[in-house]
Amino acid sequence: MHKILIIEDDKTIVEGLEDTLQFHDYETVTAGSGKEGLAAFHKEKPDLIILDIMLPGVDGFEVCKKIKQSNRDMPIIMLTARSQENDKLLGFELGVDDYVTKPFSVKELVARVGGPC
Repeated sequence: MHKILIIEDDKTIVEGLEDTLQFHDYETVTAGSGKEGLAAFHKEKPDLIILDIMLPGVDGFEVCKKIKQSNRDMPIIMLTARSQENDKLLGFELGVDDYVTKPFSVKELVARVGGPC
């Protein structure tokens, strides 16, 4: 994978993810809302998406649903504070490939993305 779209509204998390993923030679694109994330998905053509659920405007579940309708093979890792079993199951039903709950290990997330730890 080369380009990763990070759809997350917490700027501290975005900065940390960008620094770490760029260190591992990934190109990153970011969006701070669901609407911005959908626009970036269509414009940037990422290889993988890291997606929060609790986004302003359009939530992550709806973003996932729309992305999978457009490209069902797009890999999506849900990165969220919502750790309830029902949230995880809904994510998987919508086509999420992996589900990581906050707080999270950056090394573990990089491993899930496919990079070296």
